Amino acid sequence: PGRSLFFFALPMILGNLFQQFYTTVDSIIVGQFVGEEALAAVGASYSLTAVFIMIAIGGGIGASVITSQYLGAERFGRMKTSVYTALLSFLVLSILLGTVGLMLSGRILSGLNTPQNIMRDAMRYLQIYFLGLPFLFMYNILSSVFNALGNSRIPLYLLIFSSLLNIGMDLLFVGSFGLGVAGAAAATVLAQGLSAVISFCLLLHTLKEY
Repeated sequence: PGRSLFFFALPMILGNLFQQFYTTVDSIIVGQFVGEEALAAVGASYSLTAVFIMIAIGGGIGASVITSQYLGAERFGRMKTSVYTALLSFLVLSILLGTVGLMLSGRILSGLNTPQNIMRDAMRYLQIYFLGLPFLFMYNILSSVFNALGNSRIPLYLLIFSSLLNIGMDLLFVGSFGLGVAGAAAATVLAQGLSAVISFCLLLHTLKEY
């Protein structure tokens, strides 16, 4: 079983590395095309966005435990129920967190001692990020569901796709259109949103097999 576990876990490990790739790419491109203050604004937002990423990943792992137990017991009806319950629950949670984040983004950044000269750009980045929070949550929950169903490669392939798409849109929005920090945030949200939609369609197709 050691060999099987290794090759099952390897795409998950690579996926976690690519998950961090989003913010890194945003920082590099913003720093190159906009300037130091814009780079600092993205960096100031990172500590907060990392918290939401961990919530989404942790929630997905918890949900996948129940799903995989029902799959192993061949109780496919309950397995599907657990999947849909997880998706609906975390969709509602992400909307609530995103709404609170939009309303309190200024206070949160002030509490993190964000310098005034980058406050405006940091708020703009966070607000766009909070608007796309449901996509972030749904993608991570869907990835965990695929892992629970024994397919850890699909989330990795989608994450590689979305990472490359994010780079392309970063270069377009920030480099060509000059949208600055807002362009970097919009590129991240759009890339994750498209991956979440594709992942959901693939999941529906997969569940038809049970």
